[in-house]
Amino acid sequence: MKPVPVATVLLLACTCAHGQPGSEPSFEVASVKPASPDAKAITCSGGPGTSSPGIWRCSNVPLGFVITRAYGFEAYQFPPHDPCCRARFDFAAKVPPGATKEQSRQMLRGLLEERFHFAFHYQPKEMPVYDLTVDERGPKMKPSPPGAVPPEEDPWAIAPFTTGRDGYPVFPPGRAGLAGIGGRYRWVAFHVPMEEIVRTLSFHLGRPVLDATGLTATYDIDLRWGIDIAFVTERAGIREQVGELPEGTQGPPLPRAVRDQLGLKLTSRKGTGEIVVVDRLDKVPAGN
Repeated sequence: MKPVPVATVLLLACTCAHGQPGSEPSFEVASVKPASPDAKAITCSGGPGTSSPGIWRCSNVPLGFVITRAYGFEAYQFPPHDPCCRARFDFAAKVPPGATKEQSRQMLRGLLEERFHFAFHYQPKEMPVYDLTVDERGPKMKPSPPGAVPPEEDPWAIAPFTTGRDGYPVFPPGRAGLAGIGGRYRWVAFHVPMEEIVRTLSFHLGRPVLDATGLTATYDIDLRWGIDIAFVTERAGIREQVGELPEGTQGPPLPRAVRDQLGLKLTSRKGTGEIVVVDRLDKVPAGN
């Protein structure tokens, strides 16, 4: 099965509780119902930034993924497969004309709070973190051309890809994407700032990444790395002991790929991050 990349947003520390409906924008009409037990694939389409901005649909999607999308949780803060949120639902909503992507996320948060009474708070926790700096040999990333504008992408869609001779995913020319095949991962992106690079690294490393590069440009990225799935399963603890996993047949581990291909350095240390504690989540949503 092709992996479903989940975009994430690095969140600032917060001590307040969340989940109370406010004056945020809302969908004009919205439907939430349990997915059919016979459904196999997750299908999502529409919304701001797509060819169908007025109607957003998502079928057979685990509730955890919708929560992650709406609130921008990092994987280390709130795993999308958390036991609390594995139930699958069908969502359909009419989006007001002219709504932005951020406003649609606000609407989705309001929907979760209204129908599932979702509420949570952040809690500090000691955990390993990475400091991201420029390698001694300098950055190797390709700055985006002046005036370049990132192509519009459907935020829910998975970029189509094939398998290259080296075993890594190959995306259509000019198309961004992130996918993995048999432990070989590739991320292609255009006109991305350091904030998005840090977000992506944090998600795939499973811990906070703190940007100390001082870089302010935008970049075109083509990053390839490997994950020895069997080794991770049997000896996952070594990551905390040595800071990265050894290179396997799939390719270099992500920290080494970041150094060799991007010219950036990840340094592991102990630190503090914020995790999400769910205060309330109804298993059955309120009526439509």
